Amino acid sequence: TVQIKTIVQLPFDGDRKGTSTGSGFVVDAERGWVMTNAHVVSRSPALIQASFKDKEYTLAKKIYVDPFLDLAVIQVGDKERPARLVQGDLACGDRPPVGHPVGAFGHPWGLKYTGTRGIISGVTNRYETEMLQTDAPINGGNSGGPLISLETGKIVGINTAALAPSSAQNTNFALAMQYACRVVQLLREGKDPSPPIPGLVYFRDVDDRNELKIAKNYLGAEKLAVQTGDIIKSVVGERSPIGAGGDPNASLANDTQLAHVLRGRLTDFTLNVLRDGKEVAVRGSWPPAASVQAQRGLHFSGMLLATREYVDLKESGFGRVFIVHMESASIGESLGLELRQSIESIDGTPIQSLDEAHAKLKQAMDEKRRAKLVLKRIVGRGAGLFGYVERQMPVRGLGWLEDKGGAREAE
Repeated sequence: TVQIKTIVQLPFDGDRKGTSTGSGFVVDAERGWVMTNAHVVSRSPALIQASFKDKEYTLAKKIYVDPFLDLAVIQVGDKERPARLVQGDLACGDRPPVGHPVGAFGHPWGLKYTGTRGIISGVTNRYETEMLQTDAPINGGNSGGPLISLETGKIVGINTAALAPSSAQNTNFALAMQYACRVVQLLREGKDPSPPIPGLVYFRDVDDRNELKIAKNYLGAEKLAVQTGDIIKSVVGERSPIGAGGDPNASLANDTQLAHVLRGRLTDFTLNVLRDGKEVAVRGSWPPAASVQAQRGLHFSGMLLATREYVDLKESGFGRVFIVHMESASIGESLGLELRQSIESIDGTPIQSLDEAHAKLKQAMDEKRRAKLVLKRIVGRGAGLFGYVERQMPVRGLGWLEDKGGAREAE
């Protein structure tokens, strides 16, 4: 188990600026791969350091950050890691049943190499992805560390989160190891482990979703000819990851399970679909989600812009470029601009990409004048759902943010 320190200078939405710490564990000793949470190493460009027990912090690099699961793999170089490295024994089969005894290992509140114990309390899909629920205490600094079976010694999950309210008592969550194992296996084989790009929207139950009933298909029939009301039952040739004691032929219960069985085979697969009470086979392909490490941003005047590919973006009428970070005491903040506003136009030119925004902002900066920005946001007041803002802005510190060790390039 390792300690991880992450420094983020400019965060994309969902991340935070500053220095944070977390945990990780070795999954491939020969390659120096360490598994952790995506939120520990950040989905934004970052400087990452790792420390083995009784060793100094050393630089590490991201190998893979998942855009769907809270999962990442980083690598520590040959010279920086201990000569003898022990990798975890991963439980890649069925998830542990309710009542199974487990221990959480990590560095809570800076208390290094600390263990706590509890049981598996359940499984939930209420918080975006399917998670193991445990009453083993998980605190700040535990994230990314192993959840270990106290019966087998195998790692059954990655400690991920705790329920925040003070009234919650030991309601904590971990990513099941079976989902992480698939990613590691594909990486070792040199294959792309990316999940499918968001493209289907499902009806949601009041509580946890237990079936994949399609509300809308944004992929298009040419990619995947599923229809509103179809229920995805399974992927031909892939067993359901239903868990310990469950029926391996059970239907897929949520999009975490669907993404799991599609990883590594997105280009050609067949779904078993229930349509109007009859089972039909639907063959298709599904584009992979965009690489987290390939995303870039455009910063100027204390703001960070990035493109966002929401599946229903065309329906909303929003542009593709959004404000995803705002520095305190910046020009952007002083003009009353806000996170998640979309950039509709700059100097009268519609904006649909970061390159278009960069060209217009650079022109204004070179001409030493202010740029006129028109922005759009949801307000839901008065006569309309949307509100518009127009601002004349000085352009300062224009540059790109890319995943190059957290560096920012200014013009």
